[in-house]
Amino acid sequence: MEWTDATNSSNKHAQVGLPNGAKIRFGRGKINQVKFFPDGKRLAVVSSIGVWVYDAETGEALDLLTEGNSPVTIIAFSADGKLFATSSENKAIQIWDTTTVQLKGTCDGHKYDVENLTFNVAGDKLASTSGEIKIWDVETCELLNTCLTDFSSGVIMTWTSDSKHLISVGNTDNKEAQIVHWETQDYEVAKEIYLETNFNAAAISPDQKILATGDGPLQFWELETGKRLSNNTKWVGEFQSMEFSPDGSRLVTGSRWDRVDVWDINTAELLHSMTHGDEVISISYSPDGGTIASGSDDGEVRVWDTNTGELRKTISGYRQKEYYSVAFSPDCNTLTCGGEDGIQWWDLQSGENVRNTYIQRDNVYSIIFSVDGTMLVSRNTPNKVRLWDVETGRFLGSFRGDGTQFTSNAISPNGRMLATGTRDSKVCIWEIRKGELYLIGDCLMTLSKHTDEVRTVAFSPDGKSLASGSNDKTIMIWDVHSSTLQNTLTGHEDSVSTVMYSSDGSTLASGSKDGTIRLWDMDTGELQRTPISDAGVVTRTAFSLDGRFVAHVAENEKVVHLWDAQSGERLQSFEGHTQDINDVVFSPDGKTVASVSSDGTVVLWNISAL
Repeated sequence: MEWTDATNSSNKHAQVGLPNGAKIRFGRGKINQVKFFPDGKRLAVVSSIGVWVYDAETGEALDLLTEGNSPVTIIAFSADGKLFATSSENKAIQIWDTTTVQLKGTCDGHKYDVENLTFNVAGDKLASTSGEIKIWDVETCELLNTCLTDFSSGVIMTWTSDSKHLISVGNTDNKEAQIVHWETQDYEVAKEIYLETNFNAAAISPDQKILATGDGPLQFWELETGKRLSNNTKWVGEFQSMEFSPDGSRLVTGSRWDRVDVWDINTAELLHSMTHGDEVISISYSPDGGTIASGSDDGEVRVWDTNTGELRKTISGYRQKEYYSVAFSPDCNTLTCGGEDGIQWWDLQSGENVRNTYIQRDNVYSIIFSVDGTMLVSRNTPNKVRLWDVETGRFLGSFRGDGTQFTSNAISPNGRMLATGTRDSKVCIWEIRKGELYLIGDCLMTLSKHTDEVRTVAFSPDGKSLASGSNDKTIMIWDVHSSTLQNTLTGHEDSVSTVMYSSDGSTLASGSKDGTIRLWDMDTGELQRTPISDAGVVTRTAFSLDGRFVAHVAENEKVVHLWDAQSGERLQSFEGHTQDINDVVFSPDGKTVASVSSDGTVVLWNISAL
């Protein structure tokens, strides 16, 4: 088999499986599992946004399977390779046709996340476990039986070759592992075996004779009797995943120590190791046993030669971290995203990830470009705001709260002032010095009229006023130069979570936990129209530069809502994220809305036709 170079050279994957209304997607989600298709020609990567299907030869993304709006967590194939089953965080199980990759049916009935799936040899029954084991008719998706267990975690299952027994293995609350043989006539317990061990990962050999368990040391057991066959007491890190080779002679393990290890079954000796840049989540043997696929928290899927450990292929672009914030550069050429591990910079012309600014142990909760596009402001830990040079990515200095926790931030239009809201109900306005290596200045003024945490701040386009929204349910408008309170806007019935000026400064949009978005006339301080209601617990709002549209996202929602700013009519609801959306922003040219999510992706939505 001839493998091409490690990383995908194109961004065709950014167009695969796009939701309705989307122009492009950056990121492929979080890796949950990797698994070869039974024919060995395709590789499935189970992710937070669906199941990616790749050509195993070229690494090209062929498809993205999505069903529902929840992260997919697990996949299993039938013995004949004709079907596969998936499950997601919505607890449902989907049955798919392997050839057509079309959904055949949905099995629904579990109360908790499904841990494991396995088909019987004939492929007409499916077992699933989620605290209890359920048996399903594959053709009709009818529930046939339920087996109550004492398992607390780590459950794996297999059917015997004659399908007369279902074997399940799991941890119990007594710090033991339990092997249960269920006879499949009426699913009564035929045999129970207890092992004096707990495990983090386990696997059953293809001939169903050997059980491998790992909780640091690696141990092999006789599945029928529970007798220990061999073990390796060398600590190689906490195991995350393991799988036997198709011929049963080897075992591959993935660990929290960034390692992929191959073991000899007879001797329990380590044959060779491969390494990722972060802990290994999932591993899988190809059907011919020649290659191993591994998925890691470093956001990569790697394919290795089984015998030599040589890296044969890398599929990049996954992200195990959440995104919290997003911003377009003023010239619309760059998109930046802030999250758990720093800032990512995307070139919007090529779709390439051109730079990553890693900030150790700091989450990036907010990012804003200066109006001239030369500087980026990021709010990181609760008491730190950093400045960055856009052209070089160079760090320019940081503002510290000295015990005060920052909750929000904004940069003035002239790039000379930074405003921060604080948890102790204050607004601070800081000087940004010009022409120095470190542009950090002193606090110019502290505004202290709010009576609760300040959740959001925004400068007016002319830089003369500042709006602040608070948990005290009010919005205050401040004169920046005199530091005096100009007006207090009241009407929200709960915390004000977001405020934003229109580009001409005539209107202020506010969103609140009370489920409304309000548009205020800045000349009169009055509402321009009846509040937009039924908006959920609003966490972010955005104003298009031409003032036509307002976008918002709400707590525990996966939808971007777009409204007509004049009429208050809901124009569009963009669905496609599988976890909470944490930020939304309009592009400066008004053609696009960008959203970032805890699912590890950025989606650009097309609004040019509206």
